[in-house]
Amino acid sequence: MLITSLLMSINQLLPVVILAVLLSLIVPLSQRQVLIHSMVGIAVSLLFVQGAAWVSQLFQHRGLEFIQMLLCVVIFVAALISCRHSKVAAAVALVATMALYLSHYMIYLVSFWHSKDAAEPLLLGTFLGVGICISFGVLLFFLLESIVRRAGCQPLIVLLALNATAKLLILLDLASQIDVLDITSNYLDWRGFVVENSELGRVLKALLGYEATPSKTALWVYAIATIVFLVLARVLNVKHTKEPVCGS
Repeated sequence: MLITSLLMSINQLLPVVILAVLLSLIVPLSQRQVLIHSMVGIAVSLLFVQGAAWVSQLFQHRGLEFIQMLLCVVIFVAALISCRHSKVAAAVALVATMALYLSHYMIYLVSFWHSKDAAEPLLLGTFLGVGICISFGVLLFFLLESIVRRAGCQPLIVLLALNATAKLLILLDLASQIDVLDITSNYLDWRGFVVENSELGRVLKALLGYEATPSKTALWVYAIATIVFLVLARVLNVKHTKEPVCGS
């Protein structure tokens, strides 16, 4: 249970931390603003969990999947608009990401919390996972900040594009699960290079949406959506300011 809780917390919290770091450097967001948005995100996640039973009955018992798909689209669009240094868009992207990931995590916590044998390792695994994610976020922040000083804002925009586009792969998986899309393309196997469940694989998945066995459909969507994101981000930046500036 300890290892399961640790891995579960890392899988669900690390994508949120990574997006928060990217947005705080691009928009920029202060620590106080990130904290406020995080509290709002936790509240929205709790509401999502509370209403999950009712939402799941909608759209022929596919309501949860459709809401999660909508959140993926919202994250992509809000992340794109945040490239224009919009704090509102950054807040929406962060809150939507927390609702997407933390709702699953909260359901997991509630499911095992009342078990006496599971409560202690659950709590310990959660604290360890939170600590690891925060430590990784701090290191990533200073790494990206040093990159910005040397190479400018564009590397952050590229990372944000890849990170936001990864949410569309989640949308594809959800759409396939409820038979909205029929993904019949052949799957590639990259497990010989990086295993998805390894330490590096988990980081790449949270940062870039890495999958060890992606479908060709997913690869096409990933490539096209990333290009569209970068082109539109460039257009937004040109309209907003002649030279994009990142915060610190």
